[in-house]
Amino acid sequence: MARWPMPLLTQKQLAEELGLKVPGVISLTRKKKIPVLRISHRCVRYDLEKVRAALNKFEVKAIN
Repeated sequence: MARWPMPLLTQKQLAEELGLKVPGVISLTRKKKIPVLRISHRCVRYDLEKVRAALNKFEVKAIN
């Protein structure tokens, strides 16, 4: 049986890792700003590395 390289996180666990509240994670998920693995209608999981990579795309670089 294949194992994931990183454990998949729940909404609550992801919120804690990112310093957000659960409604913030839900909002980002609904807006399709972060990748999600939908196991069922009520069961969703997140790969922390993929979420961080997606959020890094929104970083605004300072112009010097």
